[in-house]
Amino acid sequence: MTKPLRKPARTDPAAARDTVARDIATGAGTRQRALIAALALFDTQGVDATTIEQVRDAADISIGSLYHHFRSREGLVGALYEDLLERYRAVLAAELARHDTTRALLDAFVATHIDWSVRNPAAARFLAEHRHHPALQAAESRLQHGTTDFLHPLLLRLRPAMTAGILRPLPPELLLSLVIGPVQTWLRMQRAGHTSLKPAGAAQKLSDLIWDAIAVPVVIRKATARTAK
Repeated sequence: MTKPLRKPARTDPAAARDTVARDIATGAGTRQRALIAALALFDTQGVDATTIEQVRDAADISIGSLYHHFRSREGLVGALYEDLLERYRAVLAAELARHDTTRALLDAFVATHIDWSVRNPAAARFLAEHRHHPALQAAESRLQHGTTDFLHPLLLRLRPAMTAGILRPLPPELLLSLVIGPVQTWLRMQRAGHTSLKPAGAAQKLSDLIWDAIAVPVVIRKATARTAK
């Protein structure tokens, strides 16, 4: 009999086990301790149910320090979101810089996105579930510009592949949807315990499927090349 899939446990509020939390904790001052405590509390009991006093107690810092760094609970939510997003992007950018071919870039993106999310479940949940939280409204313009600044160089790296007929000539928003959408869907299923696939296996299968969706089939590329001669 097939064993039922088990839903992954939520993060222990006493100490976020995410690798990103350990990174934040390196040389942690009051601001970093507050971010670690907030991530753990938000993950276990929700943003709206968490008070600034609970974060203060969990981080073992004064209420004055919290207000000095974040001004409000909403400011803390926004600061945590931007900090986690920056850390995720830094990891992804460093890995993508190591690859040159279009297919290698896709494989690296999918594998790194999944690996980071699995290693940092609380951080990944927070980023996925709170992008449109009211606390982020004040930072909306900055977040949008940050996304554009992050994606633009990557899209420029893909343009020669479109010109060469390797990738389908898709608008950027459709290309991004085809690449990111399936990965995010699998990660939601993984967080809910609704998949038996291991992350590495899922990354490979997803990368193959995404490549089939965005790449011009080889037979068409060969036919086009013969016609051009």
